[in-house]
Amino acid sequence: MTQYTTDTYVRNGRLEIENIPLPDNMKVRVVVIPKVNLSQMSFAKVRELTKNIKGNLSDDIDKERGER
Repeated sequence: MTQYTTDTYVRNGRLEIENIPLPDNMKVRVVVIPKVNLSQMSFAKVRELTKNIKGNLSDDIDKERGER
């Protein structure tokens, strides 16, 4: 199944997504990941937010830190 990634905003408690080539009234699952500015966070906070990411990125980071 094709997956699409786009940036949008939550306005008045609603999330609107535009320009995704799907038919009207199609049932979809939406995963919401809030964007954060990692450069303005402490290393501890960045680590906390990224340590549970699944896949190669988190595995590489864990290996680099010597946690596994």
